[in-house]
Amino acid sequence: EDPAALVAPLKEALAAIDGEGADTTIDARRALVDALKIAAPGAPIPPAPRAKAPETPSVEELRSLPSTARIEMARGGVFEIEFLPGEAPATIARFARLARAGYFDGLTFHRVVPSFVVQGGSPWANEYAGAPRFQRDELGFARHERGAVGISTRGRDTGDAQIFVDLTDLPRLNHEYTVFARAVSGKVVVDAILETD
Repeated sequence: EDPAALVAPLKEALAAIDGEGADTTIDARRALVDALKIAAPGAPIPPAPRAKAPETPSVEELRSLPSTARIEMARGGVFEIEFLPGEAPATIARFARLARAGYFDGLTFHRVVPSFVVQGGSPWANEYAGAPRFQRDELGFARHERGAVGISTRGRDTGDAQIFVDLTDLPRLNHEYTVFARAVSGKVVVDAILETD
């Protein structure tokens, strides 16, 4: 089939993605732009929307940070995390806001890597879709030790609310990914998480 016939649908898809206003569509946008370059070499590419500053919590959210959270698994089991407000207050505020709004309800741990991490928090159960806005990294002194809870990113300041729990000590991740909590009970539940739980 003629690749030129794909130009209009590709431009429509780009317009739809750009219209969402989500930070997390960058990977899909990049793929559409690449396809458009193949379908119509030299054709003008619609400019990317202006980048927004990463999401920032309100002063009130920062003043009322929770100290713990319970994560209940659908097939049974609970683990509790204790937040680290001295390390990542903005991340805690965002996590609490999203949890209270039901964002995490029904989402799965889509990535399970033995002796590494379990990761979840994606509405599409993949590495590329999370909450629509990015957040700034908060790289403090907390270490990636067994039970540390961090924020997954695609590079600096691109956390989209996907969380991961370290299954073992991971010093190579220290100061590379935000650590905002630690699992303080139910580590056996974390260890038993399977993909799609």
